Amino acid sequence: MKELSKNDSEENISEEMDKEENTNVKELNSEFVGETNNNGDNSGDIDKDNSGKNSDRGRQEDDPLFHIKSGLSQLERTLSGEGYAFCNLICKDKNLGVIPKEMEKYVHLKYVNMSHNKITDIENLYKLNNIIFLDLSYNLIKKLGNLKSIYLKNCLYMNMSYNLIKIVEDIKLKNIMEIDLSNNEIDNLNIYCSNTVKKLILSNNNIKNIHFKNILTNLEFLDISSNPVENLQFYEIAPNINTLKINNNCTLPINQLCYLNNFKNLESLDMENYLYFKDISYKEVKQILLQNSKDLNLIKFNGNRILSKTTKS
Repeated sequence: MKELSKNDSEENISEEMDKEENTNVKELNSEFVGETNNNGDNSGDIDKDNSGKNSDRGRQEDDPLFHIKSGLSQLERTLSGEGYAFCNLICKDKNLGVIPKEMEKYVHLKYVNMSHNKITDIENLYKLNNIIFLDLSYNLIKKLGNLKSIYLKNCLYMNMSYNLIKIVEDIKLKNIMEIDLSNNEIDNLNIYCSNTVKKLILSNNNIKNIHFKNILTNLEFLDISSNPVENLQFYEIAPNINTLKINNNCTLPINQLCYLNNFKNLESLDMENYLYFKDISYKEVKQILLQNSKDLNLIKFNGNRILSKTTKS
């Protein structure tokens, strides 16, 4: 066998390296050409991608949890001090029909605004005991179920106005101070209501009679305007009311006005557009209310604002 010289060996190695390099270049060129050819007419793939993205976006917008996660804000340290959690949720006008069960996991929420949606049931919020402010106005809620004392333990303010609520059951929330149930379809009110309530707004419903199962010593503000109320005989149950709105009423008999004398802390009374006042003078109304133990500022009477006060002689 012929021995290879050093020069022959180096030339062979060089040739092998050139062949390998050319092969690699060809492979790379082939891949590049393939990619170029694929990209040369990829409009269909782009359309598919866009279609897929739009489909995913549509699914997200239909997912209540997606909107809830998007509405979270305001990081605060957790009660345990071991981390941080979102405490605010603003999820308005998102076309939500339900409050998902997963909401129960957001135990650190304090401020919740889910108004202007299509929500019909709120039970999945009941266990969120750190909520302080709750706004569910402008939804499609038909019933306010029994709010037990173990629910929403720290809730101070609840706005349920502009819904379709017809039935209201007992409200036993431990710390609730203000409830707005205005502009609903409530026709009867016979409930237990937490004695912590200071302000109760029931205007623009169909309420004829008001009955509470317990004494509300802390209730100071009561708005029952624009209701077909037929009696005011709840003074023993709510003795400390200082502001009472009974304006825009056409069903309350004038002989019921004498019961206003039993609200011993009454300071502001709104009787604007009270039907029976068309045939009665301010002086006569003043005489009816003279027995009241405190000065009474009759703020509105028969469509006119009156700043004078009745005083007990």
